[in-house]
Amino acid sequence: MKRLITPHLRRAGLRLGFERDWYLYCVAAIIGLLMGLAAVAFIWPLRQSEFIADQLQGSQNLWLLVLLGPAVGGLITGMLILLLSHEGVGPGVTSVIYAVQRRKGKMSWKIGVRKWLASTATIGSGGSAGAEGPIVTIGAVVGSNIARLLGTGSQHTGTLLGCGAAAGLASVFNAPIAGIFFVMELLLRDFSLKTFTPIVIAAVVSSATTQGILGDAALFDVGEGFVQNDLAFSVIQIPTFLLLGFVCGIIGAVFVKALDYSEKFFIATKLPIVARPVLGALLLGLIGVGILWYTQGNHVPRFYGNGYPSIKSLLDPQAYFTSDSHEVLREAGPLLMGLAGLAVIKLIATSITVGSGGAGGLFAPSLLIGAATGGFVGYTVHALGWFPGTSPAFFALVGMAAMVAATTHAPLTAILIV
Repeated sequence: MKRLITPHLRRAGLRLGFERDWYLYCVAAIIGLLMGLAAVAFIWPLRQSEFIADQLQGSQNLWLLVLLGPAVGGLITGMLILLLSHEGVGPGVTSVIYAVQRRKGKMSWKIGVRKWLASTATIGSGGSAGAEGPIVTIGAVVGSNIARLLGTGSQHTGTLLGCGAAAGLASVFNAPIAGIFFVMELLLRDFSLKTFTPIVIAAVVSSATTQGILGDAALFDVGEGFVQNDLAFSVIQIPTFLLLGFVCGIIGAVFVKALDYSEKFFIATKLPIVARPVLGALLLGLIGVGILWYTQGNHVPRFYGNGYPSIKSLLDPQAYFTSDSHEVLREAGPLLMGLAGLAVIKLIATSITVGSGGAGGLFAPSLLIGAATGGFVGYTVHALGWFPGTSPAFFALVGMAAMVAATTHAPLTAILIV
């Protein structure tokens, strides 16, 4: 049956005067609509977990939640890994790349189901990971299985897989162009017009669907005053941004190595695969309780979850100055220690979460690490008097793009996301 659908669509289109593969555009629009709705269903529980975390500020039993919350998510993730075993390899979008390069775009539905449920459990319980990699994988699975249902050839299977992946990323970031270039640059490595057009349709439809339901605000909306009052970029600042790019490149390489070492460590423990995410979550919880004790804090640590609230705070110029005039910087010691500590701990926490088998992507952690690194460099540049008219928040924004480019090797996507 599935082998007859595509030939019938082609013949019907030719009789009506359409080109040979006209149906791909219609299928791309359908995939975009489905992924827009799927993204809303995927994002909503994660936002609810952030809301609950905010409500628990000041709770006497907060330390217990910080310690054991990730472990519950790790246990659920481990059980899902055991129950929904599949041929996918590696964290994040590695399974998608493997499917494109080795399996002609074919992906089992189990990959999507496990990624959806396990990522929700991991990130929602406080695991340090992002939602972008999972939604890309979910979208790729949707596109791949629709292609299999239609009986398309291997070339069009890859295109429809790319449609789903681009649609998922476009919905999460509210940035269809970023989703398009991520797929073209990293997954398919194909910029032909036949591939490009369906992916554009899917990404735009998906983003529009998500915006219509959740609102049209950018994920990291910096506001109209972000580059006002001489805080914008000038050519003479290029050396400082070269320095920031170099620093982010070094940290990005350390991040990738740390993930590799973490995965090898948990494999070397010889623990059952279901127990590894639990062990990783307990280690994360111990770090979280330690941070609570050291800082005398009364809220969930900033490195828990995807870190979006922390990123938004680092993009606020007021976070670095004592007044709206942006003339007097906050005290250097606590601020710089906080920024450096946040970047280092987020790197370690993500390596533990993902390396132990927790489900989630690396985009959001990279963005937070980059924002903290950029804020650190920007504050230092401003404090030294090199460019007193600059804002560390501007460097934080640039650092986000630099870190994503360093960890994903997709600079065009990094620029468009930020």
